[in-house]
Amino acid sequence: MVIVGKVSAQSIDTLVQKLQPIDSLYSTQFQKLDSIQQQTAIQYQSIKSEYDSITDSYTNLTNKLQTQIDSLSSLDQPFDKLTTKLDSVNRAKEEKIYAIKQKAEGVRQKAKEQIENLNLPKEASGEVNKYKAALEQLDISLPASEFTIPQLNLEEIPTIKLPVLSNPLSGDLGKLNIPEINTNLGEVTEKISTIQQELPAGPTVEDVTAKAAEKATELAFEKIGDINGAPELPASEEQAKEMLVTEAKKQAIDHFAGKQDKLQAAMNQVSKYKQRFSDVQSLKDLPKKPLNEMHGKPLRERLVPGLSIQIQKRNDWWFDFNPYLGYRFTGRLTVGLGWNQRVAFDQSKSQFNPEMYIHGPRSYGEFKIGKGVYGRLEIETMNTPVRKLPKQDYEGREWVWSSMAGLRKEYRISKHVRGNAQLLFNLFDPDYKSPYVDRLNMRMGLEYRLSKQKGGHPKNQIR
Repeated sequence: MVIVGKVSAQSIDTLVQKLQPIDSLYSTQFQKLDSIQQQTAIQYQSIKSEYDSITDSYTNLTNKLQTQIDSLSSLDQPFDKLTTKLDSVNRAKEEKIYAIKQKAEGVRQKAKEQIENLNLPKEASGEVNKYKAALEQLDISLPASEFTIPQLNLEEIPTIKLPVLSNPLSGDLGKLNIPEINTNLGEVTEKISTIQQELPAGPTVEDVTAKAAEKATELAFEKIGDINGAPELPASEEQAKEMLVTEAKKQAIDHFAGKQDKLQAAMNQVSKYKQRFSDVQSLKDLPKKPLNEMHGKPLRERLVPGLSIQIQKRNDWWFDFNPYLGYRFTGRLTVGLGWNQRVAFDQSKSQFNPEMYIHGPRSYGEFKIGKGVYGRLEIETMNTPVRKLPKQDYEGREWVWSSMAGLRKEYRISKHVRGNAQLLFNLFDPDYKSPYVDRLNMRMGLEYRLSKQKGGHPKNQIR
């Protein structure tokens, strides 16, 4: 009787669910679709307002700068500083507009994904596809008079309903009388009783316990068979201690097997530190200030020769070669001096342009701020051709001072060779005579670490 009750209950639930109108099943999805449409419209309107505000602000600023440039040009006054500022304003405007357009694209993609996840019926696909196509054509850069946010017309989606069905199960279930089920119910009950009589009696607790003891005995005999003889029991406490010591020696493992060289190197390193800190009795006695990594190092290990290269393009191709030699005061501080030489190549004439050559000394200082990352400061003076305003033509040569600051990232190429990339900003250019195309400069370089002398330095040798 219990089995029959469960089957009939499940059948009723399934049938009632199937008899629900389809439009009620999709009503929640249509409400979510309407909510997505409204939310998308609000987000687009906010982005459009932000776009218009930025465009108007930058347009006013660029118009003012251009007016000032035109006034100075008419008076034959220098206006390079304003031109540089105008270029910076235009670049900033492009970056902000690009960011806003990316935000609008994100809103578009999010709306499409949310609509796809609703799993709407096929009858709604026509109107939904029109709405998604309109979103694809939406452009926030259009004037306000032409910028129209698409709307989704839910009334165009046909109503989905089933024909009116009567539910035979809506009445009094207690009066439900199905002859076939009532007739077969007695036969099913008789078969269940017959099957129960034919089944053998289940195992008792005593049977299970005996079977487990038998299995444990078999496993014990299998394990004991692997042991060569039974263990001997100690006759006294002293004999027990001797047996334990003997067994411990047998079970001892040499954790340093095959690593004797590394062990000896570590012992030598400890001996070296003992010589340098002979007065230190514990870790708390160590100096709090970090030690100078270069202390006691010979000059050969302190020197760092290197070469940096910079490539620029204005009318000609400019190639700057800067050999230098650094001195490591500490493990983090390096100071050096070098020479910068520029070669100019005129691509249109396929020949070098000696008039654009520059040269001069360059000094630098570096401080390590992280693994492979250094802060860098440079000061230089270059003999370079200079422009005469307002003609912007090169007239004569002068020694021009520059100061650059930035970062250098180092990476390893081989045991002694290190590569690096430098990103520097020109800090000092008051008269706009700098021999560089931009204020921000990128260089690549190589450095060579001199190897230690054979035998090592006497102070570093281990006695």
